[in-house]
Amino acid sequence: MCSDVQRWPQTERVWHQFERLDLVMERTGVDRLRAAREDRGKALAEARDRCLACLVERRCAFLLAGGDPAAVRAICPNAAFLRQCRKDDPASS
Repeated sequence: MCSDVQRWPQTERVWHQFERLDLVMERTGVDRLRAAREDRGKALAEARDRCLACLVERRCAFLLAGGDPAAVRAICPNAAFLRQCRKDDPASS
């Protein structure tokens, strides 16, 4: 039986990365509803997979802490997805 106190390290890593993607989407102006609807949710699931496998996660965390969303987009493997789902993109409405 697993309690809340006893968690697997991989589970913690997954939740941490999901939180980071949520923060990246917030800071880069992503419309969350648009992101969730894109390709019937498949695009968001793929973005989460890319985030989980990301090789620049430490740099991403550093840039997020510095408040530079343009720099985050510049290094993010999900940059195309983030751009496609931006709140201010009339082409994706």
